[in-house]
Order: sequence, then structure tokens, then C-alpha cells
Amino acid sequence: MRWIKPALRHSISALLGTEVRKHSPESLEPVRQAMLATLGTEGAEMNPRLKHRLLYVHDAHALWFARSEMMAVLSSLHGEAKAGDALRGLTPVFEGLIPKSLMESHRMGR
Repeated sequence: MRWIKPALRHSISALLGTEVRKHSPESLEPVRQAMLATLGTEGAEMNPRLKHRLLYVHDAHALWFARSEMMAVLSSLHGEAKAGDALRGLTPVFEGLIPKSLMESHRMGR
């Protein structure tokens, strides 16, 4: 008798797997452009690795989590309050691309 059925095993591995969620370039482009505009030329010069990541990542989740690195760069340039306001302004461009639970956890953190 099989205790773990193949369908159950595959569904669990799908939940725990590290498969990258790909989004269409058209859906990510507004997010990418908004993040690059918020980072600005000073921020891009200060952290070229972040600029490169924002330009070439193909996942909305990776862009969402890059906000913490953006916060660090913008805080050092403009102060923490202004950086927080700038990042809160980015939140609407992620609507429909990331789970609502991430959006709600961000709102609860304020």
C-alpha cells in the first residue's frame, strides 16, 4: 500500500518548490520603470547592482523584495521619511502582480 500518493507528493513539491514565477515583460515594465524612476540617477550610481537587478529581473516578487534594498539606498540619499514615502508610492503599481497577503502585510507595517 502506498502511503504517499503521487498526486499529493507533486502538489506538496509544487508548493515548496523554487520554481520562478515568470510574468510577461509588458506587465512588469510599468513596475520596473516606476522603481527605476524612484531610484533616480543618484541611487543608480550609488548602487549599480540594484539598478541592474531592477532592469533584468523577470519576477514581480523579486521586484517587490528589492524595495528593501531601495529603501537603504534612498534613506542614505534623502532620509528615511522621504524614502518611506517614495516606496509607499510604488505600492499601487504592484496591484495584481503579487499576492494580496504581501500587500496587506506591507500596509500593516506602517
